[in-house]
Amino acid sequence: MNEIIQRALDLPGQIAARVLGTRVSETLNKFNSGKGIRSYFQMIYSWLALGMTILMIWELVSGINDHFSSADSMGIIASIITTFICLIAALAIPNVIRIRGEELAGKHTGMVQFLAHDVMKTNIRLMGELSALVVFTQALCMATATLFNTTVYAPLAGGEEIASMFSGIYSWFTGVARDNIPFDFMGAATSFANPADWNASISGSWTWNSIMATLGMFVNAILLLASYYVILSIYSVAYNVTAWLVGWIQKPNLPIKMH
Repeated sequence: MNEIIQRALDLPGQIAARVLGTRVSETLNKFNSGKGIRSYFQMIYSWLALGMTILMIWELVSGINDHFSSADSMGIIASIITTFICLIAALAIPNVIRIRGEELAGKHTGMVQFLAHDVMKTNIRLMGELSALVVFTQALCMATATLFNTTVYAPLAGGEEIASMFSGIYSWFTGVARDNIPFDFMGAATSFANPADWNASISGSWTWNSIMATLGMFVNAILLLASYYVILSIYSVAYNVTAWLVGWIQKPNLPIKMH
């Protein structure tokens, strides 16, 4: 009976070995090797960039007919310009994700440092850059709408789900840090980490309020990027202090000479 039970327990492993061979083991070994995890993250960021490009272009193309069929002549002319602006944004914004993902490749020094330092700092920087690029694109469309005194076609939707992934990783990590580290380093920074609005309705007119709103959007793009770099600096200091404390706890060294 024991032999029958043992054979039944070994059956899934034997089937997996015959079907998959050593592929699973080789993949897991590569994943655990350090260099593998970096290559996987680089690949994930590249696929996210491609997915965002496809989604943003799809949203751009799918709504063209509805908007242009109901727009007036000035709206059509201005919307052609803003459509071109949004098309450039649909290619430029995801490219930032690809570039930041490539920066994760390189020498592996440890899983904790990779996740807590490299990935986190990359995501904070990405959140700021993506949000600032979205607002800057909206500002260009707003400027076009103001110049032509009309409502323009300026869809930036389609990529917000992918962009929110980086915010989700940031929120999860800071939540774990607050629960396990007795120092609220990131409490002040978390409130600023909100992605920009990807679904703005862009209308403009020859009025002082519209002109100032357009200028304000350009300024907001700069301030938004700057605020995330402040968050990045705060996180860098928090990480360095925490790493020092953990190292000191493991090997305490008091500046007192013992006789």
